Amino acid sequence: METQHERRKRISNRIIWGVLAVAAVLAGVGFQLASHGGPGLLVQSNGNEVGGSFRLDSLGESTVTEGDFHGTWVLVWFFDTNCPEDRCQPVLKSMEQAYQALHAEGVRVSPLAVSLDPFDENEALRNYVIPVAPHVMPFTGTPNMIKAMTAEYHAPDQKEGDHYVPAPRIVIMDPSARYAGTIDATGDADALIARLRQLSKR
Repeated sequence: METQHERRKRISNRIIWGVLAVAAVLAGVGFQLASHGGPGLLVQSNGNEVGGSFRLDSLGESTVTEGDFHGTWVLVWFFDTNCPEDRCQPVLKSMEQAYQALHAEGVRVSPLAVSLDPFDENEALRNYVIPVAPHVMPFTGTPNMIKAMTAEYHAPDQKEGDHYVPAPRIVIMDPSARYAGTIDATGDADALIARLRQLSKR
């Protein structure tokens, strides 16, 4: 015969499992809304003139947000893997060199290369970015994810022949996720390094 203590324990366990089940369903619904809902569900400016929150997919197929990079200087640049190598890879190389130079000085930098093409395959992104810029993190996302982020970060969202127009500027966010400025995406590593040094010493 079940004791009063055992009955309370059984009811308590049912409540706990019920709460966990509801939480899991709400989390799933939230992710689906964020991935496939309107752009307003995906980003918020958080008071920034340029930039703000975002949600993206990594090559490991996990989801990342701006919160994963708090405490670092974040470089955000948009491109796609059909961009001619002589046009886009110099920018990736400059971001890599900036990472290495600032890292050696104890300044944490997170360079993000976001594909404008939601159909870019992970392997294509990996092969395009990693050989020339191993510390630059490539990301992609659903069409709504990309559309929402390009709007916040003032990046172009249009095609030029068989590739998307790469962003003309790299957006710089400070370690508190506040907009710090931009710099021309020319592939000039020295200019990018000097800009980051200037900003990080304010």
